[in-house]
Amino acid sequence: MSKLSPRSQVCIAVDGVLLTYFFFAKVLIALDFIGHTAATEAADFLIMVAIFPLTRTFVKEYIDLREQEHNEVLADIQGKNAYLEHAAKILRHDMHSGINTYIPRGISSLERRLSPEIIKELKLEAPLKMLREGLTHTQKVYWGVYEFTNLVKQGAKLNMEEHNLSSILESYLSSTAYKDQVVIDRLPTVMVNEPLFCTAIDNLIRNGLKYNDSEFKMVAVSMLDDTTLGIIDNGRGMSQEDFEKYSKPYTRKEGQKEKGTGLGLSICIAILREHGFAITCQKQEEGGTLMRIKIR
Repeated sequence: MSKLSPRSQVCIAVDGVLLTYFFFAKVLIALDFIGHTAATEAADFLIMVAIFPLTRTFVKEYIDLREQEHNEVLADIQGKNAYLEHAAKILRHDMHSGINTYIPRGISSLERRLSPEIIKELKLEAPLKMLREGLTHTQKVYWGVYEFTNLVKQGAKLNMEEHNLSSILESYLSSTAYKDQVVIDRLPTVMVNEPLFCTAIDNLIRNGLKYNDSEFKMVAVSMLDDTTLGIIDNGRGMSQEDFEKYSKPYTRKEGQKEKGTGLGLSICIAILREHGFAITCQKQEEGGTLMRIKIR
């Protein structure tokens, strides 16, 4: 209201005075302090005649002001979207050559120049294996980011194909340091976008291992019934209420020791929703969290 012009603010003040007089007079009439006469009816009519144009003046200005603010916010969002699209192009194009061309060529070139004897003598087996597995996992993450940033495009649709969920998740996790802490049961074949689906499930798995004080941290992925995928961990546990709270972008628990941006869960949920999947959360009585994902 403070942004309204002096004219509109005067109209509001006069309206307030007239309405106060109108209702005060009605109270006096109801209590029989004054009589209901032709004069009071004429006064009521004049008050109503005065109120309508005054109200129209500041209401119209208020609506125009709100529309202007809306347009400014929309322009700001469009400007930020331009930055987001630019970032997406960098990820899709500039990072592609490094992750999928230069680094693989560099590793292959290094391996060609090192004989098995030198590798063994210098104990390079483990470092080379870590390089290869790290590159493989980075490429998988990159394709998830690539597919996700494609959704920035106007009118973009998610590309999905039939995949056996067990196979693609096992493949995705095979190059991670925590693969031995994840148990994947027999899962069905479903229409999904492989990079994005694996990215979303991986985020839930990592959360189950990250926010976990157990001596032996574990996450299990299995079907709870014919239509519901379950992700169960033995961590601290999260209720549906907490899940809804921390699924908002940049929202993190106060005083939390683990580092993070507060974006992972919201991105994970966005990916699942793009697939048409619904996700809910349940804190287990014995400890840990059960994530339910409706995939059919």
